[in-house]
Amino acid sequence: MEIIRGLHNLHPRQRGAVAAIGNFDGIHLGHQDLFRGVKELAARQGAPAMAITFDPHPRHVLDPASSPSRITGLRGKARWMAHYGIDAMFLLHFDHHLAAMEAADFAGEYLVGHLGLAGLVVGFNFRFGARGAGDIALLREVGRRNGFPVWEHPPFFHQGDPVSSTRVRETVLSGDLLQAEALLGRPFEIEGKVGHGAGRGGRLGCPTANLSLAGFLHPPRGVYISEAWVDGVWYPAVSNIGCNPTFGGEHPRLETHILAEVGVLYSRGIRIRFCKWLRDERPFPDARALLTQIEHDIATARTWFEHHPVGGGDSL
Repeated sequence: MEIIRGLHNLHPRQRGAVAAIGNFDGIHLGHQDLFRGVKELAARQGAPAMAITFDPHPRHVLDPASSPSRITGLRGKARWMAHYGIDAMFLLHFDHHLAAMEAADFAGEYLVGHLGLAGLVVGFNFRFGARGAGDIALLREVGRRNGFPVWEHPPFFHQGDPVSSTRVRETVLSGDLLQAEALLGRPFEIEGKVGHGAGRGGRLGCPTANLSLAGFLHPPRGVYISEAWVDGVWYPAVSNIGCNPTFGGEHPRLETHILAEVGVLYSRGIRIRFCKWLRDERPFPDARALLTQIEHDIATARTWFEHHPVGGGDSL
């Protein structure tokens, strides 16, 4: 899949797509259903399927205090878009200038002028432009005047309610990983580059890969049976989300001990999937007591993986 970062990277050959437009945080079942519609409509017109999206999330610019945690980073968003049939992601930097554009001006400049769309698909509640004044009626009028159809995609329901990014966030924050998986169509995961920690895991004989949680959605603090993706392979693992209370830590992070030899991971990209909650995070009287508990957690995880295949047949 092509990733087009801004207008300066847009080439003439990338015009004429059938596109969806939205934030698409999480690429949940509703997004997947919308992408299937885009792919089918694009195939009918012999056009590529495109997703137009924004970074950062508009609310991060317009109302930082209420900005939601990201469900999926850009790498994950691009990967899942490609998996569900999108040929190109057009990434627009969202700032106050873009936020202030009138809806009609945005549609004319970007959708017609720069992209020359052959068709557009939007969700049932999509709003855009300054003050959120743009709606499906405006888009249909723009499409009618410029020769491309506009389709409104209906909501996708699960257990009687529409699937949404807000719903996914609520389930993850509550620790309901099974429900999160049902809404996403895959296990919830966190992705990033491995950073340096304090090195205590290595000294205890249980080295960990450390990922920052800044700005990203994550389950409640605690210890989880997990899976770690390294260089295209899923491995069994145990993960801790927390602050290392035994050693007086303050900032939450994700630490994962992989139950296999994978080499040095610093600065490498990995993904962590959460399979099952094991226990709450809690302080221990000393490092020896902590190590005893870690060894117990690892043994529990190994037993669990004897009955649950790593990766579940998913190579993505």
